[in-house]
Amino acid sequence: MNQRISDIGERGLIRRLRKSFPQLSHIGDDSAVLSAIKCPVVTTDSFFEGTHFHRWWASPDILGRRLLEAALSDIAAMGADAEWAFAALSLDPDLKVNWIEDFYRGMMERDDIILAGGETVRGEHLGITLTIIGEGYEPETLLRRSSLVPGDRLWVSGLIGRALDAPSRLEKAGGLHGHEMKARSNLLSVYELEQLKAFLQPRAELELGAELRKMGVRCAIDISDGLFSEAEHLARESGVNVILDINESMFFDSVKDRPIAASAAGEDFVLLFGASCDLDFSSMGCSMIGRAESGTGQVSVFLDGNRVSISKKGYDHLEV
Repeated sequence: MNQRISDIGERGLIRRLRKSFPQLSHIGDDSAVLSAIKCPVVTTDSFFEGTHFHRWWASPDILGRRLLEAALSDIAAMGADAEWAFAALSLDPDLKVNWIEDFYRGMMERDDIILAGGETVRGEHLGITLTIIGEGYEPETLLRRSSLVPGDRLWVSGLIGRALDAPSRLEKAGGLHGHEMKARSNLLSVYELEQLKAFLQPRAELELGAELRKMGVRCAIDISDGLFSEAEHLARESGVNVILDINESMFFDSVKDRPIAASAAGEDFVLLFGASCDLDFSSMGCSMIGRAESGTGQVSVFLDGNRVSISKKGYDHLEV
């Protein structure tokens, strides 16, 4: 029987989750007791249905994993190791218990992070706030937005543009279903389906962030609000000018014809990082995308060698 949350209540839900996931051993007390950590690195992300995701997009395990990876991406951008996660959920009492179980199953697929606690409250809309605690080890070696220097080259760790028109394309597909992520309609091209699968299945670049740090890289940011917006963050925090030189090879095939819009779409969750010009990251699957020069925090964009003007830099959470 597919019960609703209101049928078993908050305590019943917690018991059900602990029975289904024995690794949730940390959630029995009022507070989680964590092992010692040398340099805590902490980030918090909130996601609400209707604003950041829809249940019909994909199965609940896919959505749970997606939201966790989005939160973990901030830890990756610092070059830290993720250790613990805390999940605070706002739940509609009519939500099915099986759906929440599968959602948690997705959040718990990774074996390199412990879901150590959180909260559940009643709400009109489904929402989740994830807090991630990581180990930063030596603070002076962490990747920072303020560490870009003139002469550095800028690199990006993956393709750009997975979020461009993704909601409307998911609607056109009727959502992607099952572990195979199949569309209910055949209205999308192979390239569009590839983009949607990448949109729903990002992977936080934790291993890459740690490797960059070991190589002496000191500046990075994750691309969550758009390439142009994140480049501007680096430029302003570091007090340098950033020159971006983009071309179609840096984008998903389905958005290559709109590189400017794709660069502002956000939610790629890959790393934008700066490093000395004597370092080459192309063998690691990264692409050089620009450089830093002396300046006052400005960003210039060139497309196939021609300078272009930018009207929209990225996603703004409070923009009307």
